[in-house]
Amino acid sequence: MDDHKIQVFLLDDHEIVRRGLKDMLEDETDFEVVGEGSTAAEALARVPALRPQVAVLDVRLPDGDGVTVCRELRSKLPQ
Repeated sequence: MDDHKIQVFLLDDHEIVRRGLKDMLEDETDFEVVGEGSTAAEALARVPALRPQVAVLDVRLPDGDGVTVCRELRSKLPQ
């Protein structure tokens, strides 16, 4: 991973949305998609290990919502 790029995690239950966002971000030299998930549980398991600088979170997920995921991640990773 390049330390100069903004590392991004994508969370959306629709693969086509994740793929579109990933394609757009990868066209930019300043961004690197370091991980993806389709459920809140996947995000909560993957994000702490990946430690992205930015997380793009879907508001509605099959097992929760992006707002709750954000709160839980902020409590686990306050920095």
